[in-house]
Amino acid sequence: MSSDCTPSATGSHHHEEEEQPAARAILALADLFSFDIKDYFDETKEETTSKALDPLDETIKKTLEDISLPLESSLDNLVADCGSIRARFAEIQALIPDDLANTITPAVYLEQHQFKLEKAKQRIADRRERKDIEATIQANRQLVHEEKAKLDQLSAGPIQSNIDRLEARKIDLIAQLEECNAELDLEKQKLANLPNAVEEHKSILKSAIKNVADMTKSLKIIPGTDAQDIQAIEEVVQIRQRVVSAIQCYLSG
Repeated sequence: MSSDCTPSATGSHHHEEEEQPAARAILALADLFSFDIKDYFDETKEETTSKALDPLDETIKKTLEDISLPLESSLDNLVADCGSIRARFAEIQALIPDDLANTITPAVYLEQHQFKLEKAKQRIADRRERKDIEATIQANRQLVHEEKAKLDQLSAGPIQSNIDRLEARKIDLIAQLEECNAELDLEKQKLANLPNAVEEHKSILKSAIKNVADMTKSLKIIPGTDAQDIQAIEEVVQIRQRVVSAIQCYLSG
């Protein structure tokens, strides 16, 4: 379609039509001077400036607005198909200033940038994904270091020491339990034997009380005191002593 012509085809054709009269005019003016006036006078530029200053009619303005509006839509849609915008631009391309036409032209051929746009978006998405993955890797690395530190702290020595200590305590507690059970059984047996023991001790108590009572009844009433009786015995001893002394004295004389 004529509306889908490339910028090189349309733009170059348009410039060639305008540059040929300008070139002929410069050649005619050059004949009037003995030096090259191209360095001091550019009639093409003068004509372009004059063209840019001309006011645009309403139809062209409306077409430019129709071109501008879809250009504000999704960039993904534009790089997929700019045919309608390109067709509208072709209607006014020759009627607008060259600088404006040159500015608009790349926008009506955005399809050629579709691959670049998609790749750029994909790279941005890939970078974000990479950043998330790197953050996850960093977190996992930290976890690895923490777990490695915990692993380094683990040793069979302290664990075995705890096992040995607990085993020794277990043996001691079992011995204490056995001793406690033996004492418990003894106390339970005592409790079971308590009625018989009570009766036995009651019988012994009664017998002892009876013995005391019987002995109390057998007590004789003894007159005097030990001192008096000792004095009486001493008096007898003295009598005996005096007799023995008298006999010995008589025999020796």
